[in-house]
Amino acid sequence: MLSKLLTAEQEGIWNAFAAREPRFAILQSWQWGAFKEKLGWKAFRIAIMDGDQIIAGAQMLIRSLPGGIASVAYIPRGPIGNWLDPQVGSLLFTAIHAIASRSHTVFLKIEPPVLHSPEMDRRLEELGFCRSTDTNQPRASIVLDLRDDLDTILLKMRKKTRQYIHNALREGMDVRLGDFCDIPAYIRMMQDTAKGERFSARSQRFYSEEYKTFSETDQCVLFLAFHQEKLIAVRTAYSFGRCAAEFHGGSAEKSTALHPNYLLVWKAIQWAKERGCESYDMWGIPDEIGQMVCEGNPLPVSDRTDGLWGVYRFKTGFSKTVEYYAGAFDYIYRPRIYRLINHVIINTGNIEALSSRLDPRR
Repeated sequence: MLSKLLTAEQEGIWNAFAAREPRFAILQSWQWGAFKEKLGWKAFRIAIMDGDQIIAGAQMLIRSLPGGIASVAYIPRGPIGNWLDPQVGSLLFTAIHAIASRSHTVFLKIEPPVLHSPEMDRRLEELGFCRSTDTNQPRASIVLDLRDDLDTILLKMRKKTRQYIHNALREGMDVRLGDFCDIPAYIRMMQDTAKGERFSARSQRFYSEEYKTFSETDQCVLFLAFHQEKLIAVRTAYSFGRCAAEFHGGSAEKSTALHPNYLLVWKAIQWAKERGCESYDMWGIPDEIGQMVCEGNPLPVSDRTDGLWGVYRFKTGFSKTVEYYAGAFDYIYRPRIYRLINHVIINTGNIEALSSRLDPRR
């Protein structure tokens, strides 16, 4: 076995390797790294080779901090492959740490695509990582099994969810596929939704480049919902390998009674099913629910509306399968600057929060 830093000529074999992951792995795809490079990151694809086969690897993103004297590193939903094998993992992280050292990295954050377990915590501690409470990707998520036919998938949904889907169709809602000309309207809807729901929208450049990168490879679709020729909701869905997921969705404040998002999710499920996907990740519910399920408790019923609790009620109408990931872990290279970054400058270890501040605004 040996470690290898891949070049553009190996894009195809890297994507073929990443697409074999059992969970949605687009954040480890070559295109995700290319997209993030447009926003100021540098992507490194480190592979462990056994002969001519990749058996483990990681796409590591590095971004310089203001002033250029230090950087932060991030492996989203990675490493992938057989990296938990002690010999393979040692070889992989030796290569990762060498690249981080040359880049004057303060810390490396990883969020591996594995489910929570005490054994996983111990394994990562053995590799020198410490748990971080600041996650970038959702630790808990609702996932639909798409291996059934569409009629069966629909019947497994909550009765109210099915009613809202049918009602939206009866109300004359028109769902159209968007293209790059619709990006300005999509961005405005996301920004308006962020203001109303009090979450931070990403930059115009972020939404635009993300859609452009993945629509060009036919891995992304933009759904637009219209009622009486007025745009009332938007949603994006992505596919990679046998998995699909949704990242962004927004709706007009006065469209709530029409329930457009139920219909958009159903359209996205149909799109994923047509592409041969076997799962659909709805991308994020409150972490505490994942912890409850992990401990053997039933899904809670709650009227809470703070945080992601309203989103949780919406998503459990489609599926009640919860996946709870291991979470985020940091490898600290420069402890003093690490503490400064986390507690003085931005008061968070969330690399995406830092990145959103540094993203080009247009």
